[in-house]
Amino acid sequence: MGIQHDLAWTRLPVALALRVVSPFAAAMTVSIIYWFGTSNSGPTVAFDPSQLAYVLVGSVLYAQVASYAWVPTVAVAEGKNLAVFPHIYLTARSTALYLAGRAVSAFVISTIASAGALAASYYVLGSFLHATIPLNVTALTAAMVLFALVVDFPAALGMGYFLGAYSLYASKFEWSLPGYIAGLLMVFSGALFPTSVLPFPLSTMAHYLPFTQFIAAARDAIIPGTSGNYLLSLGLCILGGGVLLLSGLLVYFAAERKARRDGVIDRRMA
Repeated sequence: MGIQHDLAWTRLPVALALRVVSPFAAAMTVSIIYWFGTSNSGPTVAFDPSQLAYVLVGSVLYAQVASYAWVPTVAVAEGKNLAVFPHIYLTARSTALYLAGRAVSAFVISTIASAGALAASYYVLGSFLHATIPLNVTALTAAMVLFALVVDFPAALGMGYFLGAYSLYASKFEWSLPGYIAGLLMVFSGALFPTSVLPFPLSTMAHYLPFTQFIAAARDAIIPGTSGNYLLSLGLCILGGGVLLLSGLLVYFAAERKARRDGVIDRRMA
């Protein structure tokens, strides 16, 4: 039901194809900016296909997380304002399970769309720039990237619960807040540039974010010659994701209890 809802009840192939457009456009934009910048910087900065692969993979993975982490915000806004909650047979205890289900469906959709965007970007950039982008795509590396995506899900869901708790009380800005968070995530997750370029202590904080470690692990799997440690990055992502998920749940439960007491959520509805 969540997948059908998030795809707006359209035909599945058409809906998935349309979902590819946004991450494809994002990946193409940052890749062309990198190509244009290095092509006009003189001899000091040379075009590097490995660096293009770094930017391309990071932008696609960032778009994948940003496209589903905000789903709990929308789900709460729908339940609050559009009377969705009475029609999905929620338990009287909590709406957290419903938000998790919506996030799972969005995760599946965004993963398929991101894979399509990466493939399309790789083909178009290779044809346009006449350069071989070094990506090692095999069954093993694809499985490693998929596993990294799954490992990062608790962190994204935890962030979604924080945003959902905010949406229980927000009346105007719950639709725009995820965009602000996504912009910060692009800067602090190492999606487009290493976190080491940030000033201290922001660089240290950004380095240990689960989103940063997940992107690093995926790059280690699919880009040859990277110097990272795939298993170490996954371990840090699991640790940080667990902390973020637990704290997000606690905050959401507390906000939900208060919202019921204050009448923000009708007790008969949820």
